[in-house]
Amino acid sequence: KFTLTPQAQVHYDAGVKALAAGGVYRDDIGQCWPAGMPLIMTRVWPIAVVQVPTAIYMISAFENEIRIIYTDGRKHTPADEVVRTFDGESIGRWEGNDLVVDTMYFPGHHHWMDQGGASVPVSEDMHMVERFRMIKDGTFEVDYTMTDPKNWVGEWKFTKRFTRKDDTDITEVQCLPDLNSHLPATSSKLLVK
Repeated sequence: KFTLTPQAQVHYDAGVKALAAGGVYRDDIGQCWPAGMPLIMTRVWPIAVVQVPTAIYMISAFENEIRIIYTDGRKHTPADEVVRTFDGESIGRWEGNDLVVDTMYFPGHHHWMDQGGASVPVSEDMHMVERFRMIKDGTFEVDYTMTDPKNWVGEWKFTKRFTRKDDTDITEVQCLPDLNSHLPATSSKLLVK
């Protein structure tokens, strides 16, 4: 169980208010900002997973966002040397048949836990641990545990299940603001920035 901090509660309340009025709050994805983690793993779009000896590449059909999970035994980059990204730096290790992924180093701006609804921001201090496992034929499960002391107190936990599909292509996508100008999220007078 977790509680939002006062600064995050302000964003959450503004998101609820905008949604109730038929608008959106801080729709950064509609403005072509990357969705980032963990949002990219909660979308309905397919994700291609490519495993090589030193890394796992996850390519989302949603904006062709790419996530790299390093599995070569490296440690996290020192904080004063890392380049922060919307997907963070993901370091994975195998524990039996489970892949455990430790992710940190987010940018802390234009980064949200959800899209256009009751918005909860993600800060540069968010830390996420995922445990991937196959649970039955064609289904894998991911348990998430996240902390972000700037935005909530305690741990945020949830589980997501994915169905394996071998007949879905990931096609090229460009997010360009002028191509999105017809979307209510980018043109609504109710958009709150």
